[in-house]
Amino acid sequence: MNILIQSILLALWAGLCNWDQYGPHLGFRKPLLASVGVGLILGDMPTAIMCGASLELMWLGQNNIGAYVPPNVIAGTIAGTSLAIMGGQTGADAVGTAVLVGVPAAILVQQLTMFIMTFNITWVHKADKAALSGDFDSIAKYHWLGGTMFFLVLAVPVFFACYIGGSFVTDIIAMIPAPILSGVKVASNAIPAVGLAMLLTMMMKKNMWIFLVIGFVCIAYLKLPLLAVALIGLACAGIYDLIMERPIGTTLGTTTDDGEEYDL
Repeated sequence: MNILIQSILLALWAGLCNWDQYGPHLGFRKPLLASVGVGLILGDMPTAIMCGASLELMWLGQNNIGAYVPPNVIAGTIAGTSLAIMGGQTGADAVGTAVLVGVPAAILVQQLTMFIMTFNITWVHKADKAALSGDFDSIAKYHWLGGTMFFLVLAVPVFFACYIGGSFVTDIIAMIPAPILSGVKVASNAIPAVGLAMLLTMMMKKNMWIFLVIGFVCIAYLKLPLLAVALIGLACAGIYDLIMERPIGTTLGTTTDDGEEYDL
């Protein structure tokens, strides 16, 4: 496939993944699923999933907190994974390149995203004025203009990174001394542990450590498959919700409506 067509498809995929972050939340904004689209477009699914899984672990504990805008993991994943595959790399070499390219790409798009968020306030003010005048068609237009900006803030950088950077990154990597490349490979293997540590830090608060122990026992001692552990976790979450959400002074299995039924 022509590199121009590949770059356009990767740009469109990046924009759609970014829309998912603000819209349906289907999970395509996650590195592991974003890398699947890269694998389909570039025809190297094993390498794409390997890079996506490593980047997923690296950014596992990263979340939007308040007004904080984190590095854009979508751009980092798609740009890093794409350039690794376009450079003909596989295995640990591909993962190292994905990390080497993905981190600065994610930080760059983070800054662009903050700029676009600030710029999109313009459409909000225009929509407010349109609402006061009853011009609802204009409100829809401003909504789509804001969405288009969020689409382009990923699509444009990813397009140029993939179209221009394929051979460029390969040449740059060839110029890097071997000890530095070896260090990047070691770091790419160690960084996922940092993501897991961040996630564990969140899970070890209050009573959450109980569920971590249950999951560890299921995997390490009972040798249950991941699907079974996920279903057990779902059941535990349901029980926990029932306990925490019940009214004060009641016990499980009792209600506060004296046995009355709702007439549906």
